[in-house]
Amino acid sequence: MEEIKPLGSFYRVDDEGYLVNDTSWEKIDQNYRNAINFAIEILTLAIPLSSIYLRGSVPKGNGIEGISDLDLIVLTDQDQEGVAEILDQKLVNEFPWVSGCEISFLSPAKLEKVTHFSIMPFMLKTSSLCVYGNDVAKGVPRFKADRALANDHLIQLRTHINQAKQELNGNEDKEDIADCCTWIMKIIVRSGLALVMEQKPTYTRDLYPAYTLFRGFYSNKEREMKQALIYAIVPSNYADEVIRFLNGFGEWMIQESDHWLDQYNPNRDPHMLITN
Repeated sequence: MEEIKPLGSFYRVDDEGYLVNDTSWEKIDQNYRNAINFAIEILTLAIPLSSIYLRGSVPKGNGIEGISDLDLIVLTDQDQEGVAEILDQKLVNEFPWVSGCEISFLSPAKLEKVTHFSIMPFMLKTSSLCVYGNDVAKGVPRFKADRALANDHLIQLRTHINQAKQELNGNEDKEDIADCCTWIMKIIVRSGLALVMEQKPTYTRDLYPAYTLFRGFYSNKEREMKQALIYAIVPSNYADEVIRFLNGFGEWMIQESDHWLDQYNPNRDPHMLITN
């Protein structure tokens, strides 16, 4: 089994237990600043929008040239996937140290009167930096590392794993297989963190610290979760290999998620009430 680097950290929390947004423009490397300004110029010319947010490692000062991409959230009432594809290509050509660009489009109306957990308001509030327009995330409620957050990961796990197996079954496109492997293994590792969040209320999007916290509570499954972590970083391009893993450890994760849901969300509410 390959060795993995102990990279990543947990979110800071304030004195009341709320997750702290550690992003700032000052933390962003100049090379990434130039790419961000380029992206803002393209987007504002192409579509009507009110705000642009940058999320992920770059606005936290942890961007790695050649590896980190630009993860943008654009507040607009128009879904422009064509614009996203064009921007991705232009960025890679103009700024080769940027690995790509991912854009999520969100209607500003979805941020009004947020009372139940939803992943997009959560990301805007806790891990995103407003790089253009009004920072409407200031009006979004604060979040804690609690069961509403854990539920968002666990209630979708069965669907995600089944979707991955369907996409992998009979697939011979090695690049597509590797992409699917990376996607589903990240979900599994982060779901492992969600399983223990009730006992240890802390959160991270980083994979290694999520794995370390899981193994502290499930030492008998440490080897399998470490393999999921490795698959997320160095994905397999063999569909049968990934499917076997999902039929084994993946099914165990589904069972554990069902046990968690039976205890904390027996009605299977997809969006639990945000705690204040």
